[in-house]
Amino acid sequence: MKPFLTTLAALVMLGTAPAFADCAQEMTKTQAALDKLIEKLAAKGPEAPESSGALLNQDPSPMGLAKTEAKIGDGLQPEDAQKALDRAHAAAAAGDEATCLKEVSAAQAAIAQN
Repeated sequence: MKPFLTTLAALVMLGTAPAFADCAQEMTKTQAALDKLIEKLAAKGPEAPESSGALLNQDPSPMGLAKTEAKIGDGLQPEDAQKALDRAHAAAAAGDEATCLKEVSAAQAAIAQN
């Protein structure tokens, strides 16, 4: 009976591992696409004053960049996409593959609106 359970457990683990790898890969690709969108918006849009953190040589967070773009009139899509990616990371950490993929899809949809 033990070999059967061990084999079954291995098959279950192998069956779920690629899905999480796919979600992780999609999160990475989507974050890169969002970063490119923010760079594009920043290059063509109005400038914002440097924050106190920037003056202290601190790198901005992805959410900080997205919020700044929204504040200066570049729309809420970057911020919405980053929020969805943050939720995807949380879902992946919790082992919730379906929610992870759903949130990555929401992030991609927000990016595609630009």
